[in-house]
This record gives sequence, C-alpha cells and structure tokens, in this order.
Amino acid sequence: MKPICLTSALALLLLGRAAAAGQAPAPVKLEDLTHPEIQQRAPQVLLLPIGSTEPHANHLCYGNDAFTAGSLAARAVERASRNGARVLVLPVMPYGVNTNLIPIPLAQSIRPATMIQFVHDVVDTAEKQGVRKVLILNTHGGNKTTLGTALRELAASHPKVFVALVQPGDVYAEVAAQVIERRGDHASEAETSLALALFPEKVDMRKAVPPREAELKLGSLRAGYLTFVRPWKHVSDNTGVGDPTRATADKGRKLVEIFVDRIASFLKELSDAELSDTFPY
Repeated sequence: MKPICLTSALALLLLGRAAAAGQAPAPVKLEDLTHPEIQQRAPQVLLLPIGSTEPHANHLCYGNDAFTAGSLAARAVERASRNGARVLVLPVMPYGVNTNLIPIPLAQSIRPATMIQFVHDVVDTAEKQGVRKVLILNTHGGNKTTLGTALRELAASHPKVFVALVQPGDVYAEVAAQVIERRGDHASEAETSLALALFPEKVDMRKAVPPREAELKLGSLRAGYLTFVRPWKHVSDNTGVGDPTRATADKGRKLVEIFVDRIASFLKELSDAELSDTFPY
C-alpha cells in the first residue's frame, strides 16, 4: 500500500472537518449570525427570551432567570429548526420588573412601562423588517402581569403581528407535579433542577438550604386566590421560596424535554402558518 502524501492527508482532514461541521446544528441566536446568513435564513418567527437579574437564595446566581430563558429558547429553536421551522432567537432581555426587590442589594429593576415599551419596540422593529410572528418566553414571575398588558396593547397597536407569551412552568406543569417533591416558586426545587440541567456550572448545591419563610398574616392571602405584590425582603431569610435541597439534574432534564418538545412543535406550526385577518382562527 502506498503511503498517503501530505497533501492528500490534509485534504482528507479538511473533508472530515467539513463533514463534521455539516452535522453540527446551525446557529439559532441572532447575535451569532452574520449579515449574509440572516439574509439566507429569512425567519418567519422570532423568539424573544425575557428574564431578570435578581437574588436567587444562596445557591443560584443573580442571572438565573436570564440564563434559563436563553438556554430554553436556544434548545427549542434548535429542534424546531431541525424540523424545518424558520425561527431565530433574539438576544435575551436580562432586566425584569422587580419593583418589590429594590431594597435588596443590586436587584435590578425596570418600570412596567419600560418593559411594555421595550416589547413594543421589538415587535415594531420586527414588523417593519417583515416578521409578523413573535413568541415571548418569560422566566421571571414578576414580569407576567406586565407582559400580559403588553400583549393587550400590541393587539391594538400591531393587529397584523401575532404575538404569544409562554411561561415554562405552564408548559410542563403536569410533569412537575409528578417529579418535583416540594413546592416553591423562587430558587426552589423545580427552578434549581432546571438550572442543574441547563447550566450546572452556575449552581452551588453545597449552599442550597431550605429558607425560613415568613407566614402571611391573613388566611385569605394564604389560600392563593388573591393577587398581591410581595415585599421580597420580608418573604424569607435568603430570598428563596421553596426547599431546593432535593433538586437534581435528572428532574430538570425531564422538565426541559417536555418544554423543548412542546414549544418546538408550536414554533414549527407557527412558522408554517399563513397569517390572515382572522388568524389564529
């Protein structure tokens, strides 16, 4: 057998690398793409991840919500893209509505009106650039009512753009009820399990402890059918709500898989859908 010459070996190496590159998933984040790549993509749907920068007990970082939003968005869009959807992830919005956390050191907050204007500007820009389908992925509970108001305003100001809002907890609620042992809505077992599955390097389980939670004085408030804003500095001794000590990456992966499967399917449907004056009907 003749020895392979250097030029041939180099060619084979380059071909191997090219083949491997061809198998790698294409970038799905707007910030990772070049101008020619964007022109070739011509996305039909934009996914806008919105989180927050705030304390998450002793074991999760301040950027937990933003990291979760970006990670879940990328995974869902990667799968949707493999199935033929034309969708891209916009840069993560790391600021949230945290007016009730301002007394806590360096918890970042923007006014509800600022958040509404931000979403309005993103949707307005998308429509002017020819994209009329937007999905907002929100991972911060304090944003929920504000983003709901934003959707109402957009329905009036941008009637030709379809805008939807999704909260991860709503997507995998029935699975979480089966795998999550202890309830909680902040730096809890569920949220910590997600973080362990998505970015374990940012989680320090050695510091995870059950918080000492304050008890609401009124029984009606404890019942759960009233909405009010909690002054967070009084909620618990470490800003967490819920015991994170039983969190595992395996539990988190089960939640992530359900979310990715369902949202990727929705993105594919939305990408293929023809908009009309009566859409989504």
